[in-house]
Amino acid sequence: MDTVALRAADGRLRKFLATLTPLLGRAERQVHAGAYVRGLLLDGERKSISPLVDRLPGADVQALRQFVNQSPWAWAPLQAALTHTMLDRLLPEAVLILDETSFPKKGAHSVGVARQYCGALGKTANCQVAVSVHFGTETTSLPLTWRLYLPQEWIDDPVRRAQARVPEAVTYATKNALALEALDAVLAWGVGHRVVLADAGYGTSHDFRAALAARGLPYCVQTAPSVKGWVTAPPAAPASRGRGRPAKRPPATQLPPSHSLDQLAAALPARAWRTISWRQDTKGSMRSRFARTAFWPAHGVSRRGPLPTA
Repeated sequence: MDTVALRAADGRLRKFLATLTPLLGRAERQVHAGAYVRGLLLDGERKSISPLVDRLPGADVQALRQFVNQSPWAWAPLQAALTHTMLDRLLPEAVLILDETSFPKKGAHSVGVARQYCGALGKTANCQVAVSVHFGTETTSLPLTWRLYLPQEWIDDPVRRAQARVPEAVTYATKNALALEALDAVLAWGVGHRVVLADAGYGTSHDFRAALAARGLPYCVQTAPSVKGWVTAPPAAPASRGRGRPAKRPPATQLPPSHSLDQLAAALPARAWRTISWRQDTKGSMRSRFARTAFWPAHGVSRRGPLPTA
């Protein structure tokens, strides 16, 4: 957005900010918040404070730095208010999308920066990664909340933690754990039990899918083709003989061989498949073949407890 477009949208932007910035408390914070948002909206590759101020006439570098880095305002109420603002605009079809946002970096001092997979570049690179929850429709996506992923090397380095002011209470958390924490926050804001979409980085984990089910969240997630299971229900646990605890699963020797998803897909008859197009992109219609089948995952067959359900 250039300065002309920003001036044209200023009335709508002021109205929008007026519903959110009072949560920041002090009047000067509200002013700095407005300036910061305007700076982010303006065209420019770098969004750090100095180049942002260069694009924003009248902005104060020191004031914006203090607002972003030191001012003690709580972000959660602001995110909750933004979520409530958007509920009426994106209902009823909005779903919850779990995703990762990566920020390529050149240095080593930004919190959580490390060599890891960077989705923005499509390869392993020096970057930060945030786990995020979005509202999504066919045409719109809005980030609701996010959690910065801290690699183990950051957790185990007291010097880097002190320099970056990482609180002592922060411990290592997997991306799946961060995603569930973010989902719980969004649910607490009253978005309702919506369909959750996620890629294989999350969906491959049986424990993650079970956590979604335990929260009453319907989901449609991608899984790795190596996930194993059955397309027919495995045998039930044997009946209790009246001694000891009743069995929750049949002995492993009584279970049929499990097969990976790619093997099961290859075994489906041709009539089971349908070609579906879902939208247009720059190269034309996006389409692929799909088949629907029941599936019972073979996760943890050697563990105690009931077999996973389809």
